[in-house]
Amino acid sequence: MAAKEETNADEPWMFLDPYDSHLDARVERDALTVETLHTDGFQYLWKGIRANYGVKKGIFMYEVKIIENLRVKMPETKPENQNILRCGFSQPLTSLFLGDTAEGWGWGGTGKKSHNNLFGDYGGSFTQGDVIGCIVDMDQGLVSFTKNGQFMGIAFDNVPPSCSETGLFPHLMMKNVKCKLNFRKQDRWFDPPGEQVKFFEEAAEDQCVVNPVEHPQTLKEAEFIMLCGLPACGKTYWAQKHMEANPRKSYVLLGTNAVIDQMKVMNVKRMRNYAERWEELISQATPIFNKLVEIAGKTPRNIILDQTNVYRNARRRKAGQFMDFGTRKCVTIVNDEAQLADRTSKREREEGKFVPVDAVNQMRANFVAPELEDGFTELEWPELPERDARQMIGGIKGKGSDWAMRNPGMKGNVPKPRLEDRHAGNIGKGWGKWEKEKEDRSGPYGGGGGKGG
Repeated sequence: MAAKEETNADEPWMFLDPYDSHLDARVERDALTVETLHTDGFQYLWKGIRANYGVKKGIFMYEVKIIENLRVKMPETKPENQNILRCGFSQPLTSLFLGDTAEGWGWGGTGKKSHNNLFGDYGGSFTQGDVIGCIVDMDQGLVSFTKNGQFMGIAFDNVPPSCSETGLFPHLMMKNVKCKLNFRKQDRWFDPPGEQVKFFEEAAEDQCVVNPVEHPQTLKEAEFIMLCGLPACGKTYWAQKHMEANPRKSYVLLGTNAVIDQMKVMNVKRMRNYAERWEELISQATPIFNKLVEIAGKTPRNIILDQTNVYRNARRRKAGQFMDFGTRKCVTIVNDEAQLADRTSKREREEGKFVPVDAVNQMRANFVAPELEDGFTELEWPELPERDARQMIGGIKGKGSDWAMRNPGMKGNVPKPRLEDRHAGNIGKGWGKWEKEKEDRSGPYGGGGGKGG
């Protein structure tokens, strides 16, 4: 543990870890202050980040202060849901959405505690200027919090024994706030609630565990994977399985689906009755996605780009933004027509996501198999062997061209104006009905932030 072997015992060694975060969480040079991108659509996205060390035994705390509620333009979102911090702890190599899974325990600014996507009243609300103390008792499996020095009581008593192996890590989940963390007794805003509670930097080496995610120091050490294939062919499924099999890579998944997941407006499932709302969200997610790709190309992180990428020129242009990455892989997924039809039907049924027929056939007509000269160091064909896949792509392209000749002049959907530039009453056909349904379903992030806090 190099950080704890410094000759100067007063040298800080606990910080936020930008390699274990969303790309739009921006860590300042002190590595203790973090704010969120909050314009051009990013104000609708939640951002998560963990610390570089966790603890596996003892009773420890850290503090986080909300320095500023960032000013945002969100006409359809209640003011109390526009700026939210959720803070707490999570196991490493797990979801950045604190409190959404069984591996995270959080308390949010709307007065809700959250674990495993279950939300309950706790501690009241907090906002700009407040200092929250986050306390974990690894010996008894407890998580508690303080607010401006006042102990708020035990929030959770279900931290499993397995955490003594993996460790628990400080974790923030934010929307439109700027925060600063403190891990040191000498820099405390408030005293701990008892003598037995120590600050994280008072932990001994055998009580700590380092964040196990990879930390590429340069772009040459980082990996870029571009997915290629028609809608519903299985690209996102492949990406999710690859990320699960390689958790230490801490891949950043870039795609419109991932952006919408980060919005958290529909909680977990995107069901059929939200199909029209889904179309609206796709339109809003595209410019956010483009900005994230721009950021990713300059950041030494492992990246997966989840789009169709069947057009050669567009594929080369996107790959060009990652030319300094040491590994640049194109993963092409090709199915036969029956399998693709089955997967398309399944996605429409389960997610309510419909890609217009004309858009799909335009992609078919322009589908060109990737080559190394497109900007890659290697090609991968996970379903059909390469020779069969290339032959199948030729057939797909021919059928798409036939369709285009029979249906001249067909065009796809026209993007809608950004949400923040429209009046709340005009956002989405049947917007009021959708809001009512959402409130009735008591989703933890109602109103783009809602009760989940």
